[in-house]
Amino acid sequence: YLVDSLDFEDGIAFVHAEDPGYTTFARELTDITVTGPGERSTHGPVTLGLVPVCVSNTVTGYLRRRLDGEVIDFCELDMPTRTLETMAVMCTITPEALSDSGIDPLRTPGSLHAAEHAAIGLLPLIATCDRWDIGGVSTALHADTQLPTIFVYDGHPGGAGFAEEGFRRFPEWIAATFEAVRSCPCEAGCPSCVQSPKCGNGNNPLSKDGAIKLLGALVTMTQDAAV
Repeated sequence: YLVDSLDFEDGIAFVHAEDPGYTTFARELTDITVTGPGERSTHGPVTLGLVPVCVSNTVTGYLRRRLDGEVIDFCELDMPTRTLETMAVMCTITPEALSDSGIDPLRTPGSLHAAEHAAIGLLPLIATCDRWDIGGVSTALHADTQLPTIFVYDGHPGGAGFAEEGFRRFPEWIAATFEAVRSCPCEAGCPSCVQSPKCGNGNNPLSKDGAIKLLGALVTMTQDAAV
């Protein structure tokens, strides 16, 4: 289908059936703000939290790709920003701990991003959800934590309990995530481990090797977390 027009006020898209010979991939900007203290626990250089957040999302445009994957062009869009008040499981780790784990500062964003994708993919094993019910944000320096941070949040207003389940069972969740990425036979990351079908940044940057080091460190450092 091709979109003829969008009615943002009523939330309606007018489309018509057509096969244009290409597919589209959205590009978007997502920001997350911690809105309350929530519940937190510290494990050496790692802090885990179940926190209320406000997620803002703005679609900036889309890539057009031919069916063989060739990029045709990028089409910019002027779309309204959407916000979501929900709950998130938060994980921060100090830069020193990342360095001690063998992660170069230049690869920190890709390591966090890849670990975030993998964690989202494995949360359905811990919580009764689909990966499309949850979202994530990772950053090498978050404004609220002032640390490298990964958020995995419920995609439902007010939260639906998925992030809480991840927080309560973090050691089990992160161990499963580590094993899934570590055991994947691909060299640099694939849809079975660290790539996400819904990534608004086109799965860039990603570092599978960095994610393995980060996830391994989290497994070791959070063994005493409440289950």
